[in-house]
Amino acid sequence: MEDLIKAAKEMNKVLQKCENEGDNFDTTLNEISRVKVHGVPFPTLMLMEIIDKFAEGYDKRHQGVFDTTEQEKDLQDKYSKASSKWNEKLN
Repeated sequence: MEDLIKAAKEMNKVLQKCENEGDNFDTTLNEISRVKVHGVPFPTLMLMEIIDKFAEGYDKRHQGVFDTTEQEKDLQDKYSKASSKWNEKLN
């Protein structure tokens, strides 16, 4: 069981590396296929499914990177609210 967990962590590292480097699907599939458990490779269909599930989470993983406008607005709103309360209590 520990070997499966280790393989899952290794696959996640490979997928993150491939994503960061902008690798195409074939390169990613080739890289992830190197992960084995007890010397046995995972079936290609399973690996494609893993890549597919990982790709579904792309927007969520990169939300903070691309959605800075919304974060800045939230930060400004929180600052305004908190500073207003603080100043009200002190005066």
